[in-house]
Amino acid sequence: MPATSRRPAIAGIAQITQRVEDPSRAASPLELMEQAIRDAARDAGAPKLVESLDGIFAPRGLWKYGDPGRLLGERLGSPDASTVVGAISGHIVQILVNRACQQIASGERDIVAIVGAESENSKRRLQRTGVPLHWDDEIPGEPDAEIGEMHFLLTNDEVRAGVLNPTSIFALCDTSLRHALGESPVAHRDRISALYEKMSGIAAVNPHAWIQKAVSADKIRNPGAGNRMVHYPYTKLMTSNISVDQGAALILMSEEAADRHGVPRHKRVFLRASTEMSHTILLSERQQLHRHPGQELAAQRVLEIAGKTPNDLDHVDLYSCFPFAVQAGAAALGIGVDPLPSLTGSMTFFGGPFGNYVLHSKAQMVERCRAQPGSTGAIGSVGGSYAHFGYGIYSTDPGECVAPAIEDVSDPFAAMSKREYLENLSGEATVETYSVEVQHTGPTRAFFAALTDDGKRVWGKSEDPVVMDALLADEDACGRRARLHEGLVDLD
Repeated sequence: MPATSRRPAIAGIAQITQRVEDPSRAASPLELMEQAIRDAARDAGAPKLVESLDGIFAPRGLWKYGDPGRLLGERLGSPDASTVVGAISGHIVQILVNRACQQIASGERDIVAIVGAESENSKRRLQRTGVPLHWDDEIPGEPDAEIGEMHFLLTNDEVRAGVLNPTSIFALCDTSLRHALGESPVAHRDRISALYEKMSGIAAVNPHAWIQKAVSADKIRNPGAGNRMVHYPYTKLMTSNISVDQGAALILMSEEAADRHGVPRHKRVFLRASTEMSHTILLSERQQLHRHPGQELAAQRVLEIAGKTPNDLDHVDLYSCFPFAVQAGAAALGIGVDPLPSLTGSMTFFGGPFGNYVLHSKAQMVERCRAQPGSTGAIGSVGGSYAHFGYGIYSTDPGECVAPAIEDVSDPFAAMSKREYLENLSGEATVETYSVEVQHTGPTRAFFAALTDDGKRVWGKSEDPVVMDALLADEDACGRRARLHEGLVDLD
């Protein structure tokens, strides 16, 4: 048997977008996952291969199934399949693909399904009407293995300031980038709104997208009905939309298994190279909030080991939970945002089904590569609130190697220098970035990252309505001097 018989290929893909008028008739996440795997097998031209799975991997979702792979294996006729659950992180799907490829190449596995799904929109609609949920998504169980860890580290001052969730962090990073570019708040909001208008245009013609209509930059930019400001400068239409019913699956297998099951060669797409970066440092320790050397290292290294340049990339999909993620991902890869590096239409308009989005991204990439044999695609993913990263290079051309080149760049990043930070500062500093948190009832606090004169990072907040209103009206705080005491900020 030739060595290339162990070469792993993505042979089957599927995406599901569930739209039901009556949420009491909605399929559960587990049912969507089962359907996605069956559809992926049919896509490969081999419906019966669902009975030959020896691995079922799933990124953890909003559901609470203990071992979804075991439940799926029993439904599909592969009860002995090894099961894996990936940690909650936007980059975990790339890691699951990497592990599946490594295990297939080594002979440990032959056919692996990677699957995820959410029925969150239907669940929320049922909750709003008081109708009981008609499925149980808390079935206990223990997978054979768990991959990855969820690290979300915060200092006391970050928590006190209000840097509590991904939206706040990405908003801070976007404003930091805006200041570094020398851009005014008004011009910045105009630019990122135009960026997401283009995203909505891609989603409008994507049959799998949750929101299939183009939305104007003005509507995205300006708060209004159904589009409140969330964390300045982000309105709701610039944030990831997890209230969706979506599922996706990939089926990976060895070339020998693909031949045995009659999978046509034009269906097979190969992971050529991948990088992972999973080392976590504090937000306070980052040298610049709008640049992550770990992301840049992962992006540049995946091109190097694949033997590609940015100009070689025919298709690109970058993680798009917020506008900053797209900008930072493009800069790290050495490409621009025109043409837009998205195949889906963003996690706002396409949908952001929690940890499962990147499965949709990869299914879209497989479709593009199949449609243009020999072309090259890149997928970038982000996890841990701009802390963890994964990149993959894909093509119908497998190259010379049996296994894809996979490299973990976490250790080189961990060895890089970090910024010092202070807590409980009473003194002066210069604001480097800021945001304003806005709830349904109105603004609740402005929060700031600032640098002392000797370069240490500090955090603070203001609950002064005058300050919050001024910032929401596009007054710029970056570069201003601030006095901090007991976590509160007074701006000069």
